[in-house]
Amino acid sequence: MTKENIVIAALRLFLTRGYKSVSLVDVANEVNITKGGIYHYFSSKDELLQVALHYLFDRLEANYSALLDDRNTLREVLHALIVEKTPEQYAKDLLGVDGQYSVDCAHFAIEILGKFPDIQQRIETGRVSACEAFARKLETAMEKGEIKSGFDSYALAANIIAMTNGQISLGSQFQSEAMRQRMLDNVWMLLKV
Repeated sequence: MTKENIVIAALRLFLTRGYKSVSLVDVANEVNITKGGIYHYFSSKDELLQVALHYLFDRLEANYSALLDDRNTLREVLHALIVEKTPEQYAKDLLGVDGQYSVDCAHFAIEILGKFPDIQQRIETGRVSACEAFARKLETAMEKGEIKSGFDSYALAANIIAMTNGQISLGSQFQSEAMRQRMLDNVWMLLKV
């Protein structure tokens, strides 16, 4: 059993059941070790949560950076974010969650952010970095004539990120691939030359 297996199992449980509802015994059972096996790597549930969240953020940020790579056109990036929901699927794959599952992110955030201010800072730093990287992608697309010029690239990046993050809050009727494709098509009509 590796530390990484414990971290992934803990994340899966924390995100699906809530931090307060998960014990170290639950995590140990999830990875088929004893509670003492957890203490070999982590001194407390709080430490496990902090390590687990930083692990998740590191991987999500790397995945997002790869998506914004120069090899992908802006249209491909938008398709990945809006239609394929690539970051969300990556997180599901990383955590080993199949199919539909419910993560109450708002409740989870409320539960942990007051207790761990460094996590809030990491989230904010990650959002700013993602927005800056996406803005650079938009600037390149404007320079290449891929989209209209004259946009405030940082504000536009924030608009698109907010839209993709808020998409899930619209409910299940907005989650079909066909609807997500329609959303992409409309965004693209607004942007294209």
